[in-house]
Amino acid sequence: MKNKLLEAFDSISPVIKSTPSEYSKPIDMGMTMSKDCSGFISMLFKAKEDAHITHIEQRSRALAPHEALSIFYTGLEERLDTFAETVMGIHGQLTLSFSASAISNPLSYMQNLYTQVTKERNMYEEGWIQNQLDEILQLIAHTIYRLKYVTTAPGQ
Repeated sequence: MKNKLLEAFDSISPVIKSTPSEYSKPIDMGMTMSKDCSGFISMLFKAKEDAHITHIEQRSRALAPHEALSIFYTGLEERLDTFAETVMGIHGQLTLSFSASAISNPLSYMQNLYTQVTKERNMYEEGWIQNQLDEILQLIAHTIYRLKYVTTAPGQ
């Protein structure tokens, strides 16, 4: 007797492409989507590097912003790598371009970044991609909180 799950799979299997090479081709979403994705993801890479530079330069000489930016750029590193790779899996190869620099007002920078990511989130129709962006938005919101309300690092 056949497993019900296998029976269900057999009923849809003719719809599934049979050649593995067809799976390795990115879905053609058009030049505009790939270009939009590249610009958006470049912006996120720039934000990560800007925060890292600002963290290293330590211009404010305050520990709380130093720690907040550290949490941000280290948290964004892993999330952004996964996000960029999974977006490329669906929307094709990215071409990233940005130049990083120190942030003069980290709180304002993070608030603007939050607004921009929220706006661009709807560029993607896939719910799982939006979920990845929600995690990035959560990290930005946490950084905003730390920049606004935390005056010293934990244990100080």
